[in-house]
Amino acid sequence: MAAKIPENMDLLYDGETHIRGQSIAAIKADPLLLDHVVLIEATMNHIDFFAKRDAVDIEQETIQLLGARVFNDLAASYSLLTRGYYQIAAATLRDIMEIVYLWGYFDREPAKIKEWRESDDKTRRDIFAPVKVRKFLDEFDGFKEGKRGVAYKMFCEYAAHATWQGFILQRPTGGGQVVMGPFFDAGLLKAVLAELALLAAQAGNYFSGFFDKSEETNEDVLGLEVWLHRYVITGEWAEKYIGRKHDRAFVAKIEKWLLDLKAKRA
Repeated sequence: MAAKIPENMDLLYDGETHIRGQSIAAIKADPLLLDHVVLIEATMNHIDFFAKRDAVDIEQETIQLLGARVFNDLAASYSLLTRGYYQIAAATLRDIMEIVYLWGYFDREPAKIKEWRESDDKTRRDIFAPVKVRKFLDEFDGFKEGKRGVAYKMFCEYAAHATWQGFILQRPTGGGQVVMGPFFDAGLLKAVLAELALLAAQAGNYFSGFFDKSEETNEDVLGLEVWLHRYVITGEWAEKYIGRKHDRAFVAKIEKWLLDLKAKRA
């Protein structure tokens, strides 16, 4: 007898597909949720474009490889989230956060890229463990509130680790029985998608910073278009949802630069 996939696995897929339809409908109906998804896509598009380019050195290649991991995390989290797996979608966000903080370390201390790449397990634990990276960033930035640690602990406690509190992501908003398998919940969709968007914005900003202006000075129209698209989407999102002013004068300057480049190519 030929091997056969158990029927229950197909039924599970059918259920996920139905839930995804509900999630997409909810996203399309809510401008806030749609803004989050547009930002996530712009970040993924930016990472996809620049991570595939020939690296100028092995340090930049290291950033590109981490970028590929973040791309996969964003894709997986969004897929799991829209199919009704809120706890697993949120657990994936912790990996993005760890890379964002690691990029923050590299941004402030570029020599650490080589040290991290060549480190053994002991060195990684001693210098680059998530708690050590957060401590460095807080001290470097003069932050005493420990907000990075609080955010990280939230993902550990509610998503990545098996805890009693974590069951909140496995039951409907407002209470009820824990659901075994995927389910649709508008409140959980909104909450996790907001966190996903926030991390996508941070990831895009850091990733972009590791690629100098060589693409622009080489009159790379396509590269500048991809960069500008993410910058505008992120800036407008940040202004709207976290109160960070968007530099429209800078955008206008880059848009003119882009038009001039295109005119020279015509």
